[in-house]
Amino acid sequence: MPTWKLFPIPMQGQSTVEVESLPSYLLRSAYAHGASGGVLLQVIHELGGCSQKTRPRCIAGKHGIATLARVNQFTRELRDRLAEFTGHDMSCEPLRFLDSQVYCISTEIGTFRWCPECLAEMARIDAPLYFKQLWHMTAVGHCPVHRVRLSECCEFCGSKQHSLKAKHPVGYCAECGEPLFNRRTPLSTKDIQPSWECPSHDVLEIFEKAARPGMTVSGWLEARSFIHSMAVSADHGRRNSHITGELRELLYECRRNWRDNCRLISLRRLAYLMNMSLYDLLTCSSTAYPLPYSAPELKSLPEHLRRRKKTVRNHKYVYQKLVLYLEGQQIPPSLKQAARFAQVSPGYLEYRFPSLVRRIVECYQAYRSQTALVNRYRAQAAALKFFTKERYADHIQSRKEAYRVLKEETGLPKWVLKNAIQTAYRVLQVGAG
Repeated sequence: MPTWKLFPIPMQGQSTVEVESLPSYLLRSAYAHGASGGVLLQVIHELGGCSQKTRPRCIAGKHGIATLARVNQFTRELRDRLAEFTGHDMSCEPLRFLDSQVYCISTEIGTFRWCPECLAEMARIDAPLYFKQLWHMTAVGHCPVHRVRLSECCEFCGSKQHSLKAKHPVGYCAECGEPLFNRRTPLSTKDIQPSWECPSHDVLEIFEKAARPGMTVSGWLEARSFIHSMAVSADHGRRNSHITGELRELLYECRRNWRDNCRLISLRRLAYLMNMSLYDLLTCSSTAYPLPYSAPELKSLPEHLRRRKKTVRNHKYVYQKLVLYLEGQQIPPSLKQAARFAQVSPGYLEYRFPSLVRRIVECYQAYRSQTALVNRYRAQAAALKFFTKERYADHIQSRKEAYRVLKEETGLPKWVLKNAIQTAYRVLQVGAG
């Protein structure tokens, strides 16, 4: 009888389009073992798991969840060790296929997102709640089953699911513990995407076909050979002379950058203009699609595939503009306020001007701390005056009345004022006793 080193928990949705993601399985296993995800990873390492060279420096927060959901040497070794320690298959065929066919597919994989309706159905039939690998794909914005937008944060506390502490089961908020499948406001018809609008249908098809058991796919060399042949025949002008414009440019771009920089978005554009599915483009061979290939006249790309123009900024001008703005402000602005004034994003400022951003954040935090301290002093002074000065003798000497009167007079934040009143009330009670 085999003895497993970890609980033999099976991965959900294996060999289907709804295959579970690795960080979801890690959290489910950690909760079952009564430990956090970080502790479970450490145990796996001590049992002879992943090598120290491939282990990331930090597996925490948003970046850590995304790292576990992606394809890298660490996750490959982790899947192998989990399969060895549990006796269950931990592979994810759609991810393996995309990694072998597309350059740098990890850039298309993000952190936890979920469909509340899918989780509600799992809970209704008492099935284990889990996050699907498909929900990590940035190209997928809506659930392919329920047509609703994928959620990114808890509707009750607003927190995103970036924690590996495993305080609550998967499917429940990592912070407040509320079910992620409960909605505060019911769905309306405008929240449901029409069935004819599916910008990610090509990615869904890859998950559907590549996940099938025993599915064999051709290597990326054959797809590259097909694209190369198309580009060469179009270049000669004798065959496929109809390949012009954006399709011709995409063929050259994919042929030139196939090994080093041919990303998923370029392949999606090419497949659309050639009237092929993305899966067929990546698995085609010269026997499946004999050349010359007659592509239809698709001259424009849909909105979700169009190229976005890069914004060209004068970095020196933006920096000088921000410095003048900061010097002219009596109250230190927050980073968001400074970015809004410069008409850029906070991420742009953090990338281009890290020292300036550090100064903005430090000044703003110091101002907030000083303001909070002044408010506490004002609240304490006002509370003591209410219970000791004659001008308030006509009022009922209660904490409720003190809050009502002082709220109108001072306008201080609610809990700052309430805490000061409570402190003053207790001190005066002790003095009177």
